[in-house]
Amino acid sequence: MTAAVRLKNLQSWFLQLIALTTLCSILSADSTAIIKTADLPIAQELRASGKKLINQKYGFTRIDDDSSYDVRTVVVTVHGLKSEGYEWVYGVRKLAQQFRHTYFYRYNWEVCPDSASMFLAKQLSKLIGDSPGCERLIIFGHSYGGIVVTELASRLYLNIPVEIHTIASPLRGYAALSKRCEPEIQRDGTLMFSEWETNISHFQWRTQHKLDGAFRRLKIDPQDILITGSEVTLLPDSMNGRRLGHNWSITWVVDEFLRIPHKP
Repeated sequence: MTAAVRLKNLQSWFLQLIALTTLCSILSADSTAIIKTADLPIAQELRASGKKLINQKYGFTRIDDDSSYDVRTVVVTVHGLKSEGYEWVYGVRKLAQQFRHTYFYRYNWEVCPDSASMFLAKQLSKLIGDSPGCERLIIFGHSYGGIVVTELASRLYLNIPVEIHTIASPLRGYAALSKRCEPEIQRDGTLMFSEWETNISHFQWRTQHKLDGAFRRLKIDPQDILITGSEVTLLPDSMNGRRLGHNWSITWVVDEFLRIPHKP
């Protein structure tokens, strides 16, 4: 690892340490930020709702809906690199309508995935510990967030079933990530992920390479990787008559997960 990369990582670690200290004090005071689904309108106000999400402080923000009925499952959503938040608005609204403990996780995307996942693991352990009666943890990570939550998988030691879902995530790796973070690489040039505990299930929801605005200019699909024990689903090319690309993939996956029907 070069001196420049070490310095950049050290700076990122320091920033995350400050964020973690702040978060722990917030959680200990039982004052996690809460946003009502009614305060996240869609349609014409979608972009403004996205800003409300992404402008939250680092850590967990609970998305609350009065109609939720499942109190035994914790759901955590993790955004991608330079997210504007709007891509998650529909998804967190729908998830919160079913799951009482639905959270949007805000983090510093300048931090490399291994470091970001270490902090998330610590925060999740506390969150689950502070959620009596929790019997299942479900995590969704979009794009860069999918790398973070896949790195997270081997760092979680919880006595409950855990589902990790990556959506349109470049788990294979890409040049900018390799240059910035110098992650561990397998012989075939793909990212190396450590094995995880048997209570953890991993699912990949992949967009079609040439229809994904974030990936289509790349010669090789950055989603293309073989991860032992991971289940892969290739998304269709459209949803409700629109091209199913990088950001809208979240809507399709959440609908599919919740068994909400949609048109091709």
